[in-house]
Amino acid sequence: MKLFKTPRRSAAIVAGALVGLGGAVAIAAPASAHHPTVKPESACVNADGTWQVTWAVYNSESDLTAVLDSVEIEPAERSSITNIATGAILPVSGAGPLTGVQTLNKLTLRAKLTVQAHWVRDGEDIVQVDTARIARPTEKCTPSTPTPTPTTASPSPTPSQTSPSPTPSETTGSPTPSETTGSPSPSPSETAPAEAQWIYDETCDTLTVGVDVPTDWDDLTVTFTPSTGEAKTVTAPAGKQTVVDFPASEGLKVVASAKGYEDESATITYKTPADCDSAGGGGGEDGGSLPLTGAAAGSIAGGAAVLLAIGGALFFMARRRKVKFTA
Repeated sequence: MKLFKTPRRSAAIVAGALVGLGGAVAIAAPASAHHPTVKPESACVNADGTWQVTWAVYNSESDLTAVLDSVEIEPAERSSITNIATGAILPVSGAGPLTGVQTLNKLTLRAKLTVQAHWVRDGEDIVQVDTARIARPTEKCTPSTPTPTPTTASPSPTPSQTSPSPTPSETTGSPTPSETTGSPSPSPSETAPAEAQWIYDETCDTLTVGVDVPTDWDDLTVTFTPSTGEAKTVTAPAGKQTVVDFPASEGLKVVASAKGYEDESATITYKTPADCDSAGGGGGEDGGSLPLTGAAAGSIAGGAAVLLAIGGALFFMARRRKVKFTA
């Protein structure tokens, strides 16, 4: 004799759970769909060693603009940004992104932009965050070429206006020199030679220091001496960036010195980034979403609770059913 257990109880339990969880997802989905997207569009190094990043912030919604509640750039104390600011309007998707240029000093190794966008849909507040990073580029910025101003040529005299040239016997006084005497016009100034640049960056766990050596230089021998721990000596090839890492600690200082250029050494002091104060260390690498609060959060929680209650009722009903056996 074979016994077969009816699947109705299991099916009812699964159905109840799916109703509750599926309903919660259905209610929360419209809010989570809203998001900003931060992208570095381009980056280059200026002639003076500073560098810049062109950032673009995109809106996920094609029918609703957003407002930037907050904008954070890193490193905040060594850079600035245009146009992307708290209170700026994020255009709808398809109308182009909100763009801005972050300018960083010549010692900085990485750049970061974090924005918090805010939508109001059907009276509910929706808040989402996105962040992006970019390393210092090697490509040089192309200087903008000014548009030349057209010059108007003097009209040629008509035959009636032309004075007849005097004959040699009629010439009196000193002759007019045919060329202007004086110093020649200066030639365009030559581009100043590139210089090696110290670079550095901080994370919650690491202080990164290094040197950017121009392509027309010789290789450099560089020593990095920390205030605690052992010094590190590296060979920095021309045309490349060479960096070393030290464990981060409050008050850590690193002296960077190149052989033959000891009088141009630099002291780099570690400063703990602001986002290291958050729970779990330095925060997520890819950004994330802030908790949803207010009316939107209440409606989601309430709807989910109702649907989960229905699922629970179905579960207990299933437990009261008798299991039938057939021979």
